[in-house]
Order: sequence, then C-alpha cells, then structure tokens
Amino acid sequence: MLNRTERGRTSTRRPRIVLWLCCITLILLGLDRQGFLKPITEPAANLLAPVTRTFTSLRLSIGETLSDVFGDSAASRETATLQEQITQLQNENLALRSAAAENTTLRRTAGMRERYGWQTTIANVVGRSPDSATRMLTIDRGRADGLAVGMPVISHIDGSPDALIGLIDTLTDSTASVLLITDARSVISGQVLHRSAQTGEVSQPNGEILGQWQLGSRLIMRQIERDAPVEIGDDVLTAGISRAILFDGPAARIPPDVPIGKVISKRPSGHSQEVEVQPYFDPDQVRTVWIIVGAD
Repeated sequence: MLNRTERGRTSTRRPRIVLWLCCITLILLGLDRQGFLKPITEPAANLLAPVTRTFTSLRLSIGETLSDVFGDSAASRETATLQEQITQLQNENLALRSAAAENTTLRRTAGMRERYGWQTTIANVVGRSPDSATRMLTIDRGRADGLAVGMPVISHIDGSPDALIGLIDTLTDSTASVLLITDARSVISGQVLHRSAQTGEVSQPNGEILGQWQLGSRLIMRQIERDAPVEIGDDVLTAGISRAILFDGPAARIPPDVPIGKVISKRPSGHSQEVEVQPYFDPDQVRTVWIIVGAD
C-alpha cells in the first residue's frame, strides 16, 4: 500500500499530467492550423482510408440487416402504399366535388328555365375592373356563343335568388364585358313588389334604377309615384318597360320580373319618391354567371 507521502505525490502529479496534455493538444492544433503537420496527417489519412471505408460499409450493411430483421423496410413499404392510397382517395374526392358542382350548376340552369322560361348560357368570370372608376366583369363567352349587347346577366351567391347583376356591354368573338348594375352608367327600369299587410293586395310601382357605386351607395330607384305603397324590405325586380313598349335598344332585352334586391330606405323626392336598393349580393364577388339569351 502507498504511504501518505506517496499518495500526496500521486495526487499532485495527476493535475500536472492533465495540464501538460492540454498544452500539447493546443500546440498540435496550432501547428495543424499553420500547416506544419500536413506532411504527417495526409499520409496517415491515406493509410487509414481503406480501414475507414471498410468500417463505413460494415456499418451500413449492419444497419440494413437490422432494418430487415426488425421490419423497418416493411414499415416503409407499407407507409408508401398508404400514401399512394391517400393520394388516390384525394383525387377521387376532388373529382366527386367537381362533378357535384357541375350537377348543381346544371340543376340551377334547368330550374331557371322551369320557373321563368329563361334560355341561358353559362359563363365564367375571367376578369374584373382594375380600378374603382367602373364596375365591370369579363366573361369567357362572346359573339361566337350567341351573345349580344344588352343581354341581361344573372348570378347568385350563398343561397340568394337568381338576381340581375349587369348587362352585356361590349363583345369579342370569345369574350364579353358586363356592365354591372351598380355602375353609375347603368340605368334600367324596375318595379317594387309590395304586398299590403292589411289586405294582402299586391302592388308594383315602377321606377328607374340607377347604379350608385361611384357616388357612395349601391342602387337608387327614383321617379316612383309619391303615394305608391313602398316599404323597407320590399323586393325590387326588373320591370321590362322597354320590352313592353317595343323600344328597340339594349334594355329591350331585359325581361320583367328578374330579381334585383331589397328596399333599405325611402325618402320623398319632389313630386315623387325614391328608394335605396341593396342588391341580394355583391355583383363583384360572383364567379359563374348565366346570360339570358332568350325566353320560351
């Protein structure tokens, strides 16, 4: 056994050895950084390269063997199969949704013809007004599809009625510009559908509907008889006056009784009255439209 003196010498020698090893390590790192050890390290690396490659190959081989033994490869294959099945199901789901949307559109078209006798052409919105100067849409149907200036354009959003949103304004062979009813240039004849709460009698006072987007509101219906019964919440429809008096112009293509919106306010205006009309939905937001090209 070591006596107390020898144990003391051993305990003081250990820190010195550690300190010397640290110093030698720092010196070697410094020499290597300066490139002085390059003549030694490069031959050593070349000498040990075959051994390193052997151990690397052995490690990879052992890893693959263990994966096969413990089923990692089988799990990977099963995961890949499940991912393919998920992709296929997503594609089928998308196809079903697309078919359902197309079926809904066709049913809507058939319903319009059954309820109103409208013959319609379906179109998609492909462009919108780039600024606030005008309110217009561009659709992917044109002269080659039988469209003409003045044809009414209708649409719907979120369960709303099929409502008028504008008229065909200009045409090319494959596209058309739609002037929205909210634009200040839009002027159409309209009627208020009012039902008396006391008698149930229905009256339909006529007026002129002007777009008011650029003036701060949606639609104004004016030149309504001063004493005509009109209440907030009444529905507003097209009147088809131009057609009724055989006026030859674009507005003559608008049939009567096409929904537009609801009365949200009213006020006297000289010897008549005028009302503010809120469309059933924002015409700027539609993606699919129907153009009324004729009637049964």
